Amino acid sequence: MLYSIYIVDKPESGSQRAPAVEAHRRYIRDHAEAILAAGATFAEDGKTVRGGNYIVDMDRDEVERFVAEDPFTLAGIRERVIVQPWIKACFNRKFLMSVVPPGPPDVNETLLVLERAGMGRRSDH
Repeated sequence: MLYSIYIVDKPESGSQRAPAVEAHRRYIRDHAEAILAAGATFAEDGKTVRGGNYIVDMDRDEVERFVAEDPFTLAGIRERVIVQPWIKACFNRKFLMSVVPPGPPDVNETLLVLERAGMGRRSDH
């Protein structure tokens, strides 16, 4: 299944991020076969990293392990991680008209919010 992972890092976590950058890059490279897209998000200055986004092809347990074992998570810089199922409605500059959502259109499922204090806790955020 495809999942979207949206990550917000702690403010002022750059000094904790720097020592983990190379290990994080190796980790992403080692998991590349399951990653459709990945990248950092930045503040408006275009330099300050605020977190990241991923689209991955994994089951829920794999996603939770992927997030938990990421060197940036282990470095303690993650403030909030939101994981939710994702479908390709538009991908690689192409609109995919045949996409059918997996459930009723008005259902808002509970998001899985993996926060520093409660990895794996379900939340209605």
